[in-house]
Amino acid sequence: MKNSGFTKFIAEEQVRNLLALFFEKYKQKNEFLIRIPARVNLLGTHVDHRGGCLNYVAINRYFWMAGSKREDTKVLLTNLDDSYQPVEFDIREETPDTSLEWETAITRLKFKPDWSNYIKCAFAFLQHRFPEKKIYGCNLACYGNIPQGAGLSSSSSLVTAAMMAGTHVNMIDLSQQEFVECCGRAEWFIGTRGGWGDHAAMVFCKKNMICHMQFYPFRFEYFPFFNNVRVIIANSLIEAKKSAGAKGIFNQRIACYETGFLMLKKKFPNLSDRVKYLRDINPQVLGAPDIVYDLLLALPETLTRQQLYDVLSDFRDRLDTLFQTHPDLQEYRIRDVVSYGIFECERSRICTEYLLKKDVSEFGRLMFISHDGDRIISYINGVEVPWTWHADDNTLVTLKENVKKNVYSAYLHFQPGSYGCSTKELDFIVDCVKEIPGVYGAKLTGAGLGGCVVILSEASNVNKVLEILEAKYYRPNRLPFDVLVSEPEDGAILVEC
Repeated sequence: MKNSGFTKFIAEEQVRNLLALFFEKYKQKNEFLIRIPARVNLLGTHVDHRGGCLNYVAINRYFWMAGSKREDTKVLLTNLDDSYQPVEFDIREETPDTSLEWETAITRLKFKPDWSNYIKCAFAFLQHRFPEKKIYGCNLACYGNIPQGAGLSSSSSLVTAAMMAGTHVNMIDLSQQEFVECCGRAEWFIGTRGGWGDHAAMVFCKKNMICHMQFYPFRFEYFPFFNNVRVIIANSLIEAKKSAGAKGIFNQRIACYETGFLMLKKKFPNLSDRVKYLRDINPQVLGAPDIVYDLLLALPETLTRQQLYDVLSDFRDRLDTLFQTHPDLQEYRIRDVVSYGIFECERSRICTEYLLKKDVSEFGRLMFISHDGDRIISYINGVEVPWTWHADDNTLVTLKENVKKNVYSAYLHFQPGSYGCSTKELDFIVDCVKEIPGVYGAKLTGAGLGGCVVILSEASNVNKVLEILEAKYYRPNRLPFDVLVSEPEDGAILVEC
C-alpha cells in the first residue's frame, strides 16, 4: 500500500490544487498523500458478509487525501470542493464507550449526517480498539471525483483513506485482513451494516487483473482480465442515499439473511460442523444440489417481526440488535433473500473456472443472472413487465426434481433468487445493453436502489454501447450523459512525501 514515489501522482491538476490547499490551510507541506480508487464488483453482490466470493476491479475514479500528523488528538478536515465545509473534531470526544463492544456502543450514537462522519469513524474505531493508546490526529485535505450515491463506494473510499492515515501516523501495524475488517466495522458507525469487501477491493486490486476474494478466512487471488474487453460504468443518476430510506432496506435484507440462517441452523443442528456461513450451503459441502433445495423449502417464505421473535426466541438479543438497524416492516422475505445469497455465493465461487479459461461469455452470463436476482421489472419489446421470480414451493420442488435428473439449467448458479435491490432505471439499462452484440454481461454494482450498472463489452464495440445508452436512456430522460469507460486499475497507494 505504501509507495516511495511521488512525481507521477501530482500530474493531475486537481491533485496539485489539493496540495496547494493543504499548504494554504495548515501552513506546512503534507507528509503523506493517499489515493483510493473506486471499485466495481463484477460478480458476488450482497454476499461478502455471508462469506461469499467477490470479483472486483478498481477503476479510474479516485479519492485523494493529503495529510500530516498532529501532536494532539484533533482531526482537522478541509476539502477542495467548497460545498463540503471544513470540520474539526477531537477523536476522544467522538469515540463511543470503550467498555462496550463496538457493535453495541455505536447503537447509542446520535449525530447529524455529514461527510466528516466517514473520517471520524476510522479514528474513533482505532481509539476504541486501542483504548490504552493515545491515537494522534491529523491535518487533512481531501478531494474526490468518485460519484456519490452511484454504487461505486465513494463513502467507503473516505473510510479506507482515513484508516490508512490513522494507522500510518500512529504506527499501528495491522495484517491485511485486520485492516480491511477495521474499515468495514468502522463504517458501521454511520449506520449501514455491510461487509468489508469494498474496502478490501480498494486496497488490493491490481492493474489489468480481477481480484477474486473471500472472507472467513480472508484470502484473495488474481486472474488476468479478459483480452480486448472494457469495463463500462453507466450511472443511472438515481442516487442510493444511505442516509435516507435505502439504509433501512439494506439493513432489512441483512436481517433476512441472519434470521434465515439462524432458522436453518436451529432446524438442522447436524449441519453445525460443516455450515459456518451461508456460503457453505452448497453442493460441495452438502454433497448434492438437491439437498440445498430441501433446506430452502424448510424456510418460511415470509414472517413478520413478531413471528421471528416467536420462532427464534432463543436469539432475542441478537434479533433486538438486528431490528434496531431498520424500521419495522409488514413482512420479511426470508426465503427469497436467503435463496439469492446461496445462489450468488455459488455463482461467485464457480466463476473461477471461466476466469481461468478467460471465458468472458460464460462469466458475463452469470452477471446477467446475478442482476436478475436484484430485479424488480423487466422490459420485453419495450414493454415494462413485473419481475416475478420467487422461491415458492412449486419453483423449488421443480428445481429439485430437475437437478436430480442432471438438468444443467436447474443447477444453483443459474437461479437468480430474489434480493430485490434494483430500480426500474437500472433494470432498463441492463435490458437496453443486453441485446447489443459484443456485450457479454451487465448488472448493478454496489448495494443497489440506484447508482450504476457495470457492463463488460468487447473493446471494439464500446462506441456502439455508448451511442445506444445515450439514445435510449439519457436523452429520452433528459439526463446528462454519465458513462465511464475503464480498464482495471491499481488499488490504494500511500505516498510518503
